[in-house]
Amino acid sequence: MSMSKTYTPEELKGMKSRTDSEKFKRTTEKKIREQSVADPDTPYLTDGEIKEFQPVNKARVRSWRRGLTSAR
Repeated sequence: MSMSKTYTPEELKGMKSRTDSEKFKRTTEKKIREQSVADPDTPYLTDGEIKEFQPVNKARVRSWRRGLTSAR
């Protein structure tokens, strides 16, 4: 069961923002980093792990997005 909902541009324009702009402005880079480190879903990779990454083939990504190839 999907927890997401799709909105039309018209619906989005009519919605009131729930963002606390003042809290957003007060949030420091230090606080963002602390929250990121505390999040167990945030992967922190070693330099060795980062070196294992391979460049992305843009043509393959376009095909995958169109459903023409499987993700590998």
